[in-house]
Amino acid sequence: MKVFLSGFDTNIGNALQVVKANNTRIPFALASFYYIQKGAYDNFKTTLEHCDEMLIDSGAHSFQKGKKVPWEEYTDKYAQFIKEHDCDKILGYFEMDVDNQIGYDRVLQLRKKLLAVTDKIIPVWHKNRGIDEFKKMCHETKGNIVAVTGFRNEDIIDKQYGAFVKYAWSCGKKIHCLGMTRTKVLDKIPFDYVDSSSWKQKAVYGGMLQWDSKRRKLVDIDVPKRTLKTNDMFYQNLEAYIEFVKHYNIKWHKVNNDLHFKIGVRKLLQKLKLRRFFIYE
Repeated sequence: MKVFLSGFDTNIGNALQVVKANNTRIPFALASFYYIQKGAYDNFKTTLEHCDEMLIDSGAHSFQKGKKVPWEEYTDKYAQFIKEHDCDKILGYFEMDVDNQIGYDRVLQLRKKLLAVTDKIIPVWHKNRGIDEFKKMCHETKGNIVAVTGFRNEDIIDKQYGAFVKYAWSCGKKIHCLGMTRTKVLDKIPFDYVDSSSWKQKAVYGGMLQWDSKRRKLVDIDVPKRTLKTNDMFYQNLEAYIEFVKHYNIKWHKVNNDLHFKIGVRKLLQKLKLRRFFIYE
């Protein structure tokens, strides 16, 4: 399992400069085209330089509800961006999954525009499309990745995720769960990819985290008011979440065959009790 950390695009102060100064490696990062085209291009380039692998979100859901959006023009810009910046480090690009705003038929039209540029477009299933459409996209998607949402009880209830993962795998696809870092789910369902901006959101609200290696979980650190700058909290939380990323990559590597971290693996695997998965079924 690879946990892609998002939120580097905007509103993080000089945290990326600290990343750059310390030559910190961000294992897996997710960037949003919405923020890139709104002025966060430098942040995107810095993140790409310091990460090992990246996914790009279309950012379509970042538009305010009810706002009139020139979807064709926006998709054309997204396609041009992909054409100009695609590289081996970028694993895929999420489609314009705005079914609730423009309907699925039009989403399919926009998908064709993106597929004309690259096969690495990631379709994102929503329940309005029906389960047959999930199966269809697993069979027909040209790229290696399909996606579902991880927002609690929105499209999929927790006990159903195992079935989605197994079906995607049966079609030779990897599966990404958007916005999923609920540990009760991650401890039981070995998604190939997930993403989270929690490292950033915690700092925004004045919270700081560290990784507890004995309990294998993130824990809160008491921070006296006004003793640390938000920028310091960003970087501290980023380091803590990198340990979180490492934990789940090691935990599920025998299932996902995606071991990324090689230092200390043998010792950690002795402690981890890898159970049978898909227990929700």
